[in-house]
Amino acid sequence: MRVAHVCLRYPPATGGVETYVHELATRSKAQGIDVRVLTSRLRTHGPTEDLDADRLLDDKPYVQRLHHAETPFISYPRLQALHYYLGHHQPDVVHGHSFWYQPADVAARYAKRNKLPFVLSPYYYENEVRQKPLWQLYKTTIGRATFAAADIVAVISPFEQKLIEQAGFPVKRFELLPPGVDVARFSQQHVNPFAARGMSGSVILTVSRLSKGKGLDDAIAALPAIRREVPDAQLVVVGEDFGALHDLKRQAGRLSIEQQVHFLGKVSDEELAGAYQHADVFLHPTHYEAFGIVLAESLAAGTPVVARDVGAVSYVAPGGQTGLLFTDEEQLTKHIVTLLRDESRRSKLGRQGQRHVADNFTWGATIKKLTSLYEELRQ
Repeated sequence: MRVAHVCLRYPPATGGVETYVHELATRSKAQGIDVRVLTSRLRTHGPTEDLDADRLLDDKPYVQRLHHAETPFISYPRLQALHYYLGHHQPDVVHGHSFWYQPADVAARYAKRNKLPFVLSPYYYENEVRQKPLWQLYKTTIGRATFAAADIVAVISPFEQKLIEQAGFPVKRFELLPPGVDVARFSQQHVNPFAARGMSGSVILTVSRLSKGKGLDDAIAALPAIRREVPDAQLVVVGEDFGALHDLKRQAGRLSIEQQVHFLGKVSDEELAGAYQHADVFLHPTHYEAFGIVLAESLAAGTPVVARDVGAVSYVAPGGQTGLLFTDEEQLTKHIVTLLRDESRRSKLGRQGQRHVADNFTWGATIKKLTSLYEELRQ
């Protein structure tokens, strides 16, 4: 059976969606599925920027990167000749990724025209931009038709399903396919990357793309108040810059905490696992979250989380069970201080978090269900 995954961006482009698609493709291939990935060379799409050519040398033979063209006035890059290349690969099942993007829309039309099973992973969300008239027009025309073409809409959380239902899209069938965590990876001991860089004290870790909407400015703003209660507190930010680094550094400078805010950039998988393990608290201040794989990874490493109570956060990291959830900066500060002062509570929440991930977010369970759905649709 051949499955074509169609997505706008793909690793080494960074992001939760990109990582999720990569895991679905590689892990289902390991289970005997003949996988094809049709994608772009894009690193970012708003504005568009290509990946360095050297970073594409490790592409697997089943990954095909198409040229893209920009659409005037809106962020809607179009993969060129996508319909042709879908036909060239002759898939038995088409799996489109990301609502509001051309790859999923073309995949839906191709599957419908050729009477092929179509799975849609929309990663659906709504924000201020998506309330604009042009987006609403897309939502009720092209977007609605893409949902209608799907035999299965695969959501990554109950929260995402609820948003789609509230939006009134025509859905034949929902299936829950949450991202998984490689639990074994986080059960192995990794080197402390903070000590290796000469850092000491109580470490508050956050892992995120450095871009607007991730709430990193709130994390920095809260640090002076946290340090008044826990003087050795340090904020460590791991993630690739998507345009916000300069402003975040300026903010830390204005608050005179530039020596206590550490921007590590993108780190290796080994260093990231070590960072989760050796942090005292994981902070996730984003203003929107469709799932939050970094939350699950921190919990798998046994580190409790403090996270903004938005989107699917309470599904991934239930408040009081795996960490503490906040709605404003005062609560953020209070929860961080509470956990930094109470090692016993941190340990308890960490253990409960590890059990929660092992019970709910493993790739083994997700891929088993996915391959079963592919086989069912193919019949």
